[in-house]
Amino acid sequence: MILEFSSIISILISLLIINGLFNLAEIIKPIRKNRFFIEDEKLLLILNFFLITNSLSILTYFYSLYFKINPIVISVVSIFIISSGFYKPNYFKNFVNNFNQNDKKVYLIYFLLFFYFLLSLSPNTDPDSLEYHLTIPIYQLNFQNIPIVKYWLTSQLSGAGESFFMYGITFGSIYLSQFLQFISLFLLIIFILNFQHKNYNFSDQKKIYVSLIILTMPVLLFLVSTSKPQMFPLINNFFCLILTTIYLPKLNIKYSIKCFILIIFLLLCSIHFKFNFILSSGLISLLAIYEMYKKGLLVKSIFIALPISLALIAPKEIYEFLNLNKNIFFNFFNPVTDIYSSVDINNSLKHGTGNSRLFPIWIFFPYPNFSVITYTLGPMVLYFIFGLKLNLKIIKKYLLLSFIFIFISLVFAQPVGRFFIEPFIWLLFVSIFYFSKNKSRFINYLQNTIVFTSSLFLIFLAFFSLNLFKGNLNKDLLDKVLTNNADGYLLYKWANEVLPDNSVILTTHRSIAFYKYKAIPYEFRLFSNSHKKNGFTYYLDNILKEKPAFILYSSNELNNSNDILKNCRGELFKFKKNAGQTSGRSPFFKSENYDGYIFHLDLYQLKNCKI
Repeated sequence: MILEFSSIISILISLLIINGLFNLAEIIKPIRKNRFFIEDEKLLLILNFFLITNSLSILTYFYSLYFKINPIVISVVSIFIISSGFYKPNYFKNFVNNFNQNDKKVYLIYFLLFFYFLLSLSPNTDPDSLEYHLTIPIYQLNFQNIPIVKYWLTSQLSGAGESFFMYGITFGSIYLSQFLQFISLFLLIIFILNFQHKNYNFSDQKKIYVSLIILTMPVLLFLVSTSKPQMFPLINNFFCLILTTIYLPKLNIKYSIKCFILIIFLLLCSIHFKFNFILSSGLISLLAIYEMYKKGLLVKSIFIALPISLALIAPKEIYEFLNLNKNIFFNFFNPVTDIYSSVDINNSLKHGTGNSRLFPIWIFFPYPNFSVITYTLGPMVLYFIFGLKLNLKIIKKYLLLSFIFIFISLVFAQPVGRFFIEPFIWLLFVSIFYFSKNKSRFINYLQNTIVFTSSLFLIFLAFFSLNLFKGNLNKDLLDKVLTNNADGYLLYKWANEVLPDNSVILTTHRSIAFYKYKAIPYEFRLFSNSHKKNGFTYYLDNILKEKPAFILYSSNELNNSNDILKNCRGELFKFKKNAGQTSGRSPFFKSENYDGYIFHLDLYQLKNCKI
């Protein structure tokens, strides 16, 4: 099986890589206090960590677009980072030293972070992760694939995040991707709790309430436990916003230029981690340019931004122009640029779960039913409204930026709660800038409610994380966790047992990371343009290059209207009743069994297939 859960090794390597990057950030310090602009030691270390991690990920991704990855080179770089990780994490003690230990609510934050830590080091059962976030870097190392494969449409959703994951996967660490999610969340909370600035006054109590609200967003149960590279660029952009709104306006010309370069670089890196960050990166970039304009540095800022943008955008755009689509404008504004199915798949991504854009109650509440709770942010994110004051310019900036983000997202983005987490984190953070010493009864009641709901959430998080983390303890528990929570695990377990070694297969099931060798997604069948003659020939020709010998079906995919190869396959090889079951992490998910079918594939018959 390609996806191996060597739990102890995987956890250890993940911890060493992240610790190694922090130690390198502390030693190398590409951003230095004495010749830069940051006085906050914690923020300085965090920025260096993001700068080093982004740079490594981007360089690896750009290289992989044009050249096949050399596993030896990845291993050497990984060994260097891991070796750096054996140094003591002295910075960690500095991160937590300033916590207000006298407030018992801080211990609630400790416990929440601890169980998120366990959740991030639990077996991954997310379908998107098992389809491409984890599988693409695994295939790059095992089969020297390039990250974008023409017949693999969802591979076009991958980016620098998946390239970074290779540094863990090369030594068996499949948890690095998830642990990066947790570390990003941890840095956000640490920063908020310890944030001080000489120009502003803050309420330590309000910092605690804001941290509790962020940590109890139900959507984090999903994000922290998957390989979807969303938390890292999300927090990366948050710190870019901090630089843009708090530091940039106060700097002299020399430091302003350095700060602006850093902001633009980090924001563009976020887009390569996940395409949907093009919105927040664009808005923060415009705000940074506006701040430069107020200093009389508009022309300089444009001449700085253009070459950085060209250097970071051109490699991917050139690749897509040469290999996927000649429409440069379309390529820039769409995550999938495939010449035949991009319109259909982008519309599908935009539609998402089909929630109403006019009544976005689903951002805050699990609508239409409780089973989608991990898609939501929870009603407490509206806490920023209470006591809102507009006496500071920074508050107005955050409000304006957030409402523009929300409006554009409601029109163009997928109507799912996790796409709106950024502006509400911004608004919650800026709410610590206004507070009242004489709190009303309502505010007291609201804050008591936050503590109460956080305590309930902690109980659920503890159960949820321990239920998944137990899969690290032994193979029997791992099998049980994956059976109950990972859709496709049982189907591929059966296929691995009955198929000959090294068999390349075509498959209808998404969780291809569970297959023991190479699986080719049969996903082009789902998009109408692929059913047309030219599209069909295009995908089939690229699939034939891999020489698949079998095709795997679940019973709900066999011979349906999308199965355009149903008349072009060979004889039935194996059948199993109840070969798999639909599974999910939600305790409200109802499992259903399905059968498994494996057919022979004759390449000559497949080559002459007609629709």
